[in-house]
Amino acid sequence: MDGGAPAERHWFIRVAPGQAQIRCSFERLKNRILRFTVQLEIIHGEGWLPVVRYDNAHGFCHRDTLHADGSQDKTAVFVGDLNATFTFAIEDLRANWEAHRSRYLGELKP
Repeated sequence: MDGGAPAERHWFIRVAPGQAQIRCSFERLKNRILRFTVQLEIIHGEGWLPVVRYDNAHGFCHRDTLHADGSQDKTAVFVGDLNATFTFAIEDLRANWEAHRSRYLGELKP
């Protein structure tokens, strides 16, 4: 029985125009997410910088906290299935974007 081809979707959530946005993407088959990325980006200088990213690359759901020096911390995230984790990631970044932005900007050298 053919389950059909996976569908992809990409969009932005503007949490603070000119300051922060959340880049969202997923690949799903019917109502089940197969792969996802949810990334908080902040404006700095002339462009957007990634600050925090949730995804399920490398075979598990995790959050990458990105640092101004180029390093990152990877933390496993277990919220349920991929659909629940995807929703959690969006809600977390919407609620906490200001704290993530402040942390990252505080790491930048003047």
